[in-house]
Amino acid sequence: MPSFSQPFRLAVLPKILSLSNVETQISSLQIADDFSLESNKITIGISGSTISQYIINPTPSLVFNVPIPSTNNVTACNIGHFVSDTDGSKLECWAYGLSYNKNHTLNISIKTSDDDKYATSGGEVVETYSQKCDDKIEHIKINEKEKVIVVVLKNGLIQFYDFTLKLLKSVNVMYSDISFVEHFEEDGKQFAIILSNIEGKKISFKLYELFTNDKTSINELSSTILEDADLGESQICYQFGKIYRLFEDRLYIYNLPQCQLQQTIELPFIQKKDSDVLSFSPIANNRILLTVNNKIYLLDLVHNSILAERDLSHVKVYQLLKSIVVPSKGENKNSKTIAIGVSIKNGPSPISSLEVINVDVGSGTLKDSLGKSFQVANVKKNIPLQSLFPEDETIYAKGEQKSFDYKNILQELQNNKNDINKFDDIFFKKLNIMKEYYTEQDRFIYDQKFLSDVLDLIFSAFKKDYPRALTFLLTHPLFPISHTRNLLTKFRNQPRLFKQAVVTCPNLPLKELLAELFTITNGELCLDISLRILQDYTRDSIKQELKTLSKVDIQNFIEFVIDTDSEDKSQFNPQLFQLLSLVLDASGLFALEEETLEKLSAYIDNQVNVAERNNRLWHLLDENSDKRSTLNQANDQNVLQTKSLSAYSVEYLEL
Repeated sequence: MPSFSQPFRLAVLPKILSLSNVETQISSLQIADDFSLESNKITIGISGSTISQYIINPTPSLVFNVPIPSTNNVTACNIGHFVSDTDGSKLECWAYGLSYNKNHTLNISIKTSDDDKYATSGGEVVETYSQKCDDKIEHIKINEKEKVIVVVLKNGLIQFYDFTLKLLKSVNVMYSDISFVEHFEEDGKQFAIILSNIEGKKISFKLYELFTNDKTSINELSSTILEDADLGESQICYQFGKIYRLFEDRLYIYNLPQCQLQQTIELPFIQKKDSDVLSFSPIANNRILLTVNNKIYLLDLVHNSILAERDLSHVKVYQLLKSIVVPSKGENKNSKTIAIGVSIKNGPSPISSLEVINVDVGSGTLKDSLGKSFQVANVKKNIPLQSLFPEDETIYAKGEQKSFDYKNILQELQNNKNDINKFDDIFFKKLNIMKEYYTEQDRFIYDQKFLSDVLDLIFSAFKKDYPRALTFLLTHPLFPISHTRNLLTKFRNQPRLFKQAVVTCPNLPLKELLAELFTITNGELCLDISLRILQDYTRDSIKQELKTLSKVDIQNFIEFVIDTDSEDKSQFNPQLFQLLSLVLDASGLFALEEETLEKLSAYIDNQVNVAERNNRLWHLLDENSDKRSTLNQANDQNVLQTKSLSAYSVEYLEL
């Protein structure tokens, strides 16, 4: 099931201006290709500090680092593993590009390697090399098999070096403002995508194949100019033969090898604010991660749906740096992966840190996307539903009306919003509503926009005493989903409406129902909410939502369940125990106070004793019934038919 976990901290970043500025954070942090589930390691180039390597599990910790001058920015870095030609030892080649003003260098550190992915010893550097470059290094790729380093410079040069930084070959791509480079492998062949900015809001796309004949061979496969596009205003990522370009609230998808625009997707949850901080990264086939400030989304770009989302309330901004892409279908059935990002905490002195988040990308099928579409239909006018049957007046009861002038009714309600009695009279009379709750006769009131507008009017005009129209709307099956959010919070001081909403209002969010369940002290309402949760949601969804709650106080709920003085809930004990089991599974027994554990244990022991005692009584009754039946049969030929009693079973609550 698609979901996010709570991010965990990998490391706190140095207090450097470029690392605390949301506009320069991503460009100041470079992630090497050793970031994978198998390696358990991640190497990061931190501008003005170090090239650092961390292990992720079991506890994030620094393994090894290479210090760099505090004035230098890391523009690219990567790692390659190879075997020494002299003694056969395993080594690592750390390659990274540094820039300071107009000085640009390519640097190499050769160090010993450890096969243990959990090892905390980083080895030692045995050789170092450095080479000046003509321009900023945009990307570094290491071919471990050929022992070749491919370097792409900002000015349009592609250069090949060996592990001693001897220049082997240099190729010019014609365009000098390279801003995006991506290397990928397909069918055992190596490819590179290079995107360059061209004056007049244009982008040059070039696709190359590398290492076709020898270790320095490079062939251009295709070249395209994209019109009305700017790399400086866009964000780019690549996965599985597609290039994704995010610009404002639209996502453009291009197909390789010709980079033809395949699809444009509008993302309505992006508000186009200049203050919004956006980032995105590929995560699986046709799925991407997207962050907007401190909120992270998992999007399905085939079904246009939000598979999962999470508010990272502990930070002000979270930007994605890199994610481990789940292989396409057929290669790996695992749906769980991780991504790394940089966050800024709230406060007067914000702290930047690297944080890793676990992601379950789901199956990518329609099943994961049902009911989660983010596409908003632009309906310009309300089109009434047409009946499937002929309009025969005899079909409908006398006095029923099949259509209403919603616009005029809403205007009359608006004009009388200061008089609660007139408001109700207009609402019930104009819509021919006979009762204060929804009945079958009210099925023709189906315009959701009208219902939504009436609710907006009620909540804006009435603060303490609400009209009877609100009670009717709470029982309507087409109650707008947009108004169910925070609905229970609004009714906390209105017990009657609170209970009405819990019992009849459709589509109440599970998160809010659980929040009320764990804070409310009224036994009757606690029972209503418990039954509503079990009725509307599955066990898996309840357990999953419980795990996402940052802090859950289940004290009130447990005391309500084990309260022996309450008789109203006795018939619902099986359902309440089922919900209690889910709560304990999600929160764990260690989250309970010692006094609560003792009460719960005593209650379970008491229930077991009651069950055992009832079991013995049932057997005694059954035995006496058999004796009386035998005696009556001897005295009279009419055999009495007695109903056999089933043996009483005892089930223990699993904690």
